[in-house]
Amino acid sequence: MFRCQKTLITLIFFIIIAYTISCNAEEVIEDMIDIAESKGKVIAVIEGKRSIPVNLRPSEKVLWSDSSGNLGAFLTDSRFFVISTTSGSWHGRRLKLDEPEKAVASLSPFMALLVTGDRAIGYSASTDKFIETRLPLYDEQITVETGRFVAVVITSSRVYGLGVKSSSFIEVRLGIKETRKEVKVTQNKATVRTSDRLLSFVTDAFSWKEHSFN
Repeated sequence: MFRCQKTLITLIFFIIIAYTISCNAEEVIEDMIDIAESKGKVIAVIEGKRSIPVNLRPSEKVLWSDSSGNLGAFLTDSRFFVISTTSGSWHGRRLKLDEPEKAVASLSPFMALLVTGDRAIGYSASTDKFIETRLPLYDEQITVETGRFVAVVITSSRVYGLGVKSSSFIEVRLGIKETRKEVKVTQNKATVRTSDRLLSFVTDAFSWKEHSFN
């Protein structure tokens, strides 16, 4: 009988652990936007109920499109567009002639990010607007990544963070001999480990926090 009780207690323990893990797991957000290209238009279908089109220019080509949670986005050879479930219309940014071929895009349920050779362009579902920053000339792109509520851009000399409610990119300069070791982006936080320090940025922060190894 004692053995049965022990087995039952063990079983209950594992059930509690499994339930706790399940409750703490990241909630999966259903994609609320579908994107389709047809007859010179790109159409966003919001929650399967209403469609919002944007006209393409003559000979304009769609290079990339995606949707995630509350956002949809697409890139052409001359423009970048994002739409959210609450915006009611497409928001666009013109690109220079050579920007699209160098562009890297990333999309999460609440954040869109496009990085070209010259600039980083972020978009938040919370603010429904673009946020832009210039990148250092001749810098190499290292990382372009979005979490659910945070985005990070890393070049050869800078680290940039953007939160879902931020009004601007938050920048940190890297040292001349400082090398990047690891980048981790979760739903609310970006962490960058370098040869000299650990940098962390959370979605509601106004600066990067620095933890020196020296």
